This record gives sequence, C-alpha cells and structure tokens, in this order.
Amino acid sequence: MYLKKLAFALITLCCISLCLYSCNDKQTQPENVPLTKADYPNPPINANPTVNYNLWNIKNGKFYLDDEWVFLKIGKPLINFADPVVIDMFISNLDKLRNYHFNTLELNCYWHHFDTDGDGIPDKSLEPLNKLINAIYAKGMYPCLSVETYAVGGGTIPEGFWALHPDAFAIDYKGEMVTDTEYGFGSKVVSIFHPGYRSTVHKFIKNLAKGIDTKKILYFETTVEPQYMGAIALCYSEAARNEYNKWREENKITDSESEMPSSFPQPASFITNPTWNKFRAQFLAKWVNEDALAYREIAGNNAYIAVDYLDANEKEQQFRMGDPIEFLTHLTQANIIQVNWSWYFPSNKPNQKAYDRVYQVKNALKRDWAITEHMTFNGSDFVSFKNSELEAILENTLIQGTRFGWEFVSVTNNSNSNFSLYNNDWSPKPVIKFVDEYWGYWLHRVNEIENEKK
Repeated sequence: MYLKKLAFALITLCCISLCLYSCNDKQTQPENVPLTKADYPNPPINANPTVNYNLWNIKNGKFYLDDEWVFLKIGKPLINFADPVVIDMFISNLDKLRNYHFNTLELNCYWHHFDTDGDGIPDKSLEPLNKLINAIYAKGMYPCLSVETYAVGGGTIPEGFWALHPDAFAIDYKGEMVTDTEYGFGSKVVSIFHPGYRSTVHKFIKNLAKGIDTKKILYFETTVEPQYMGAIALCYSEAARNEYNKWREENKITDSESEMPSSFPQPASFITNPTWNKFRAQFLAKWVNEDALAYREIAGNNAYIAVDYLDANEKEQQFRMGDPIEFLTHLTQANIIQVNWSWYFPSNKPNQKAYDRVYQVKNALKRDWAITEHMTFNGSDFVSFKNSELEAILENTLIQGTRFGWEFVSVTNNSNSNFSLYNNDWSPKPVIKFVDEYWGYWLHRVNEIENEKK
C-alpha cells in the first residue's frame, strides 16, 4: 500500500513538474516569431527528373511541365560553344549547376565563333554544341538557344563579312561609319537595313538550327538587346534611305517634312521626326521578326521565341528604337518578352516605364506574352549591391508580374572575371549566393505573390 501511495505521489509530482515546465517554456518563447529566409529549405534535387519535350508548354506567362507550373532558374554561360574542349569542361560541371537548382541553360552563340568568313555558313563543327544540348536535356534541364549577330554591346561581325559587304556599315547623322564607342568595344556596327546583312544572318541562324536537335530547345532567342544605339543617332545609310522610301510609298506618306535629307549632317528636325522614328521602330521589329521566322523555318511554326526589350534611359530611347510602342506593337513573332533594364540604375528604383509599355501593348493586342527579364542579375552590374537592394530587385520582378523565371549571367566559374557569378571552385559570389542560398525562400515568394494576385 505504501509503495502504491509513493508511486502515485511520484507520478503526480512528475505531472505537476511537466505542467510547470510547459507553462514556463511558453512564457519564455516569444509568440509569432517571424520566419527568416533560412527557414525555407531549398527543395531536394530530383534524382529522376522528367525528360520529355512533349510535356513542355508555355502559356499564360508561365512554363509548364506535364501541366504543372515550373518557375525557371535560367543560367546563361558566356563561353565559346564552338570550342569542343570548353564544351566538354562545361558538360562535366552540369551537375554543379543542377545542384544550385538551375533548371534551364541558355546557350548564346556568337556569330563570329562559328562563321569566320561571314557568309552565314558555319566553318566550325556544330557537333560540340549539339553534344552540350543533348547533355543538358539528358539531365532533365531545358536547353535554350540564342544568337549574338549584331555588333553593339559585345558582339562582333565576322571580319570576312565586311569583305563581302563593304557597304553594310551603319552611318551616323554626320555621314560617318559607326563603331561601338557607346559600350567601349570598338566593333564595327552594321546597318540592320542592309539586305546583305539580314539575308546572311538568316542563313547563319538556319544553318545553326539545322546542326542541332531543335526539338530539345525550349525557346530560341533573337539577337541580344536589339537596338540601334543610345548615344549615337543612326542609321542614315543608302540602305536605310532605300527602305525608308519604300515604306513611305507603301504607306502613302508624301509630306516633305518627313523626307530624309540628301546631305549630311542630318538636321535635328529629321532625327526627331515622328514619321522617321515610327519607321525605325517598325523596321527594328521587322528585323527581329525575320530572325524568329528563320528559326521557325527549321524548328517549326510552334517554336517559342524570346525577344529582349531594351528600355533604358528615356532621353536615349528614341535613338535606341524610335517609338518603343511601335516596336512592341509590331513584334508579331515573340512569345517571351525579356525586359531590360528591369531596374533603373541611375535612380536605383524599378524601371516602371519599361513594364508599363510592355503591358500596354500586351493588353491592348491580347498578346499571350510571358514577361520576364533579360539578365535579372549578372556578375558585373550588381556586384556592389547590398542584399537588401538585391532583394528589392527580385521582389520588383514578381510584383511586375514575372512568373516565367529569372535569368542569371554568366554561370561560369572564374574568380577573376567580373561577369562570372561563381569562383574557380564553383562557390557562389555574393550576388548569386543571395539567390542560391535562399532558393527555397524565393520559390515560396513566387507562389505567395501569385496567390495574392488571385
């Protein structure tokens, strides 16, 4: 009996102690502790990803795999895709990128890397490029293909092209041939009005597409950042004059104020003439549309096409593309619009006018465009940004409606390269570390903002 009473007393004492401890614990633990980014774990790496391009679909501004929405983490490696040694090295590192949750890799092919004599026929084998596409696809990732066929901002026209078309130079308002002084590369700038240039580029795009398995390409991108230039008024070549006169005739435009003057320098009244800039915008879109159709001639009419929309400093915007609304309105072949700049660097705030223009045309014409960004982050422009500023930029893309994905450039491992996002050992530099380390959190925010919009 004593033992029973003792046991009962001990049990009662333990219960009281546990209750007191529990109450004390509730008193010492703060309620509603806010979660941190680290509290959202990164998703596990899928050991057996779905590999089937028949299950890919882009609609309603999103990418779907087997009818399930997937937010894309797009990596763009800036390497020479005609170099088999470089390609093999990159293939050996695909798992490293996959472990950082990249599910899409866009391969930006520079014209001069493949076609040295500039006739539109690749001189280098396309087998290494095709090998890389197959390797990316086999990993359950989505290969994309873009081209760099212009000569502003880093591209280079093959030197042999100039021997074939010496009159293809872009001409500025003073009547002088243009080089890329705006971005500092010094490359010779071609006139997009020159028929020899466009036909050669279309030949190159088609030959590039013929050499790969286009079914495994999620989307094709036309030349990076299509524009004229922002700091120099162009182009006033004979090719431009011919195309402009043809356009005026087709549209029954006869007023003398909008005629192109026959002598240089071109007066400011013509450089800013609304009719001239309407034409420039429409022709810029024509150039992009023709590139898209060159892809589709090989890859099929249902091939997805991405186009950069460059909307930077407003005082330069007319120089860059004439009338931006005209440009967007005449983009008839695009499925994906990649906004650049998405962030307005001079005042460190969202580039609202860029998104507003895209949505104005998208809504007015009921275009089923996926809206995303060109170079959401790169290793150079954002290197001095604090994490709070990087967060504001990513949040802004989602607020603006981005549901397709983010693009990061360059996903290469080079500690000494300003543009590379990773060090030699593939450890992330600060800009991409803020994305990689908290990828689980960012996927949470994508879904959270999507649900708020409903």
